[in-house]
Amino acid sequence: MVQPTYMRTSGALEQYVYAEATNSLGREYPDLQLSAIVGNDSKIRDLAITVSERGVVVLRNQNINMGQFKYLIQRMGELTGKPEEGKLHINAIHPEINSCLGNDHALSDPEIYVVSSDHNRDKFDDYLNTKKKQFASRGWHADTSYENIPSDYVGMKMVKAPKAGGDTLFASCYGAYDRLSEPWQKMADSLTSTHHEPDIMPLADKGIKLWLGPRGHPENVGGKFEGTHPLVITNPVTGWKALWGFSPISMRANGRINGVTDYEHELMKAYFLKLITDNHDLQYRHRWKPDDIVIWDKFL
Repeated sequence: MVQPTYMRTSGALEQYVYAEATNSLGREYPDLQLSAIVGNDSKIRDLAITVSERGVVVLRNQNINMGQFKYLIQRMGELTGKPEEGKLHINAIHPEINSCLGNDHALSDPEIYVVSSDHNRDKFDDYLNTKKKQFASRGWHADTSYENIPSDYVGMKMVKAPKAGGDTLFASCYGAYDRLSEPWQKMADSLTSTHHEPDIMPLADKGIKLWLGPRGHPENVGGKFEGTHPLVITNPVTGWKALWGFSPISMRANGRINGVTDYEHELMKAYFLKLITDNHDLQYRHRWKPDDIVIWDKFL
């Protein structure tokens, strides 16, 4: 049997100073401008591998335009084994929802998803509304895990930051897997989980137009918004195992760990989430500033 060959950085980014955000995940490059490397495949490839290794890469005061940024994220995937048919993910919420935010071209681009507090309050669930007396941990999620083929790298640029709050909390799924005992690792290795996003289709009843596909890959079509994946995924870039996608969001409605009883499902789901919420050393909290860019790996 031929063993897979995993990727390691070439040293193309060695000229840039960096600081690790935590021991477990996160790296910040204070002086790296993405616009300066967008035409350099060696640097883009090393950036992609670094994102896969560190989970999250932070870049401040970025002047890259959105066309360049889109190219960079797509090229990161291509240089680390993304299939030819794989493109940038398109969110199921049609960009016409952004018409209330202005007439910038980026607001109508289906390959750019705009995160807006106005949308969250007026159209969506408003996850962290304290009046609902709910745990903020219900917001843990793995991006696009409801798709058959989730996105590989995700990049976000902050245009307008709130005066306070609005932080994004990341956690290491590599670290969560490593915290399992060997018997539990073997059990988790053998399982799959079905991820479901039940809140998208009802948005159509509110008059919100949906994008039913394809959404970045020919297999991401239709309105089911349900995908089945291994519970433990080996990152094809690093070769490291990650306990992935067991979040409250992914496991709502039809979402579940497959092949186990309902009681076992609830027990495992609660324990796996506890590995993230109770191990603060596996977390990185990003406090946004205008023109910040954060790029993360889908197996985070």
